[in-house]
Amino acid sequence: MDGATVSIALRQMVDVSMAVAGPYLLIGLTVGLFMSLFQALTQLQEPSMVFVPKVIAVVGLMGLIGGWSSDALVSYTIQMFELFGTITAP
Repeated sequence: MDGATVSIALRQMVDVSMAVAGPYLLIGLTVGLFMSLFQALTQLQEPSMVFVPKVIAVVGLMGLIGGWSSDALVSYTIQMFELFGTITAP
């Protein structure tokens, strides 16, 4: 396996992982920010007030884009198996 093949595989890995994990991280960050702002404004300091809405938002997003996420991961896995299947031992 040469350096170019490894470089392509690593670049694709980073691209797919950012594309799949990015929306979940962004929705968690956004909901957490709004809930923290709400807690600061109302002076309610209950830890579950941040955790529960984040979980609900991420699960809801998973229902919306979960199929796309799993398709992207399966497609990437198939590409890697095909790429590494073409490599022959010296």
